[in-house]
Amino acid sequence: MKKVKILLMFVLVVILLAGCSPQGEVNKAPSVVGVKDISCIVNSTVDFLDGVAALDKEDGDITPNLQITVTPHVEVSEDGYATFTQVGEYTVNYKITDSNGRTAQKRAYVDVLDRETYRTFAMPEGFVVETNGGATVETCGMINGVFKLNAKGGEIAEDIKLIREFTLNTNLEYTFYYTIKSNVAGKIKVMADGNDCAELAVVAGDNVLTFTHTVWQEDETKSNIDIALCLGGLDGSVAWEIGKIELEYPQEAGKLVELAEDFNFAQRVEPRIDTNGNTNGLVGNAWAMPGGAAARLEITTPSNNVGDIWRGGMFVNTGITLRSGVTYTISFKVECVPFPLGTTREEADNFEVVLQRDQWDEEKIITLYHQTGTITEEVVANDATAGALWIYVQSGTQANQITISELSVKEHLNAVGKDTYAISDFTHFNALSDYEFTTDRGNFKYVIGQFSATDNHHRVTSPSFLVAGSGANYVVTFTAKASAPIEMVVAAHVADGWDPTILWSKVTLSETETVYTFFCNGNGSDRLYALEWQFGSDNNKNYSNVTIEITNIRVCLRNGEIDG
Repeated sequence: MKKVKILLMFVLVVILLAGCSPQGEVNKAPSVVGVKDISCIVNSTVDFLDGVAALDKEDGDITPNLQITVTPHVEVSEDGYATFTQVGEYTVNYKITDSNGRTAQKRAYVDVLDRETYRTFAMPEGFVVETNGGATVETCGMINGVFKLNAKGGEIAEDIKLIREFTLNTNLEYTFYYTIKSNVAGKIKVMADGNDCAELAVVAGDNVLTFTHTVWQEDETKSNIDIALCLGGLDGSVAWEIGKIELEYPQEAGKLVELAEDFNFAQRVEPRIDTNGNTNGLVGNAWAMPGGAAARLEITTPSNNVGDIWRGGMFVNTGITLRSGVTYTISFKVECVPFPLGTTREEADNFEVVLQRDQWDEEKIITLYHQTGTITEEVVANDATAGALWIYVQSGTQANQITISELSVKEHLNAVGKDTYAISDFTHFNALSDYEFTTDRGNFKYVIGQFSATDNHHRVTSPSFLVAGSGANYVVTFTAKASAPIEMVVAAHVADGWDPTILWSKVTLSETETVYTFFCNGNGSDRLYALEWQFGSDNNKNYSNVTIEITNIRVCLRNGEIDG
């Protein structure tokens, strides 16, 4: 009887307690919604709260209380962002606790992918080193402007190969000249596409290695071929310094070859309208005409400064490279239409057309003063003028409209054709006297004692690389740090000038090693570009004796699916 009374009392207590809970419910556990797996590119930042929420029936939205952890460890900021600097797979754990102590967890995975590297600068363009057997390469690449190769352990010639690809005309004998400096004497083998080509003697000291090769093919006019210098088997460790490579081949002497066949001005015209802060009143523009058959400079309001003819102009990048010692016939049509705006300028101030090497740091080949009609000039390129051919039209002191069309550049073939492959490194320009600049296999270190306020000073440029198709397909990435928070401009511009650019950005360098990633724009199209860093800045003049280190410089291909 006593046990029955106790049981009845227990049931009554349970009923009373149940009546105290609203509608008879107990506390619900929270939930985490919107969690998903993520794929991203290395050195990119992920928002772990994008589309994610933590909800609780009693407490409502408690997303700010979410605890997010990543394994292997990656720091997650309070607002849910994390930057992944290493390729790999990561586990992300979301945990939430409500006010009554109940918890919920969700798990997701992050796949961090590397970008596909399009161009690095550790090796000069076109070169590859291969080793076999027990051979090892200790050093290979540009170091302070010199291409160095240090290797050891090769028992036979093929154990160490220095390879470069060449595009050759078929059925034509080429003579190769490699300028090298060797620490050892001996014999090396030359191979062409894996087949023995020549055996050469090397002396300790300076060498010019000479051999011939012909690509025999019936159906193709050009062929890509790998030429390998096989260095294994030389006594002791190999230490080489590789200079320029030259190719010679027979030509039909006196024959004229058109280099500007079906020339199109589209994407080759760059205006230069320097208004000098609008104090001189200059107004104008330049562009390629529809269809690209012509280029036009239009000055609607001339400068009111008599000496300002250069301030209003038009650059034309022909895309043609002139070679030293070669004669060229260059012709084009020029039309000038004066505007009925009234001017007191003399006719001689009307306009000038300049044939020059490069866009900036130019070397004038010839200057033509206010000539119209079809102009034909014969020029012989020399060591100073050889290089990229640009046309510059300047008319900043005359209101008019100048049109160039029908460009022709004909090369007069010599009996022997010559191609030179210069091996290039990172180069600095316009430093003040107090500086130190060093390079090491695609990286550079720049110690600047005193900064200039001019952005054209303290510049560093890379070797060139080809942009095929739209520049928007490319991403530039590098690691950098500086001993002071200095301002830096990074750009990617056409190799023999400045415009067009596919990248221009200004950043402040961190004193902590940081990875910087820049997406390029769509201006580029099948042309050679170069990277440039500029450290001249008025904001940097407060700093002195600054050490800048930039490493792991890469041009990568954009991943459309992940980059968006």
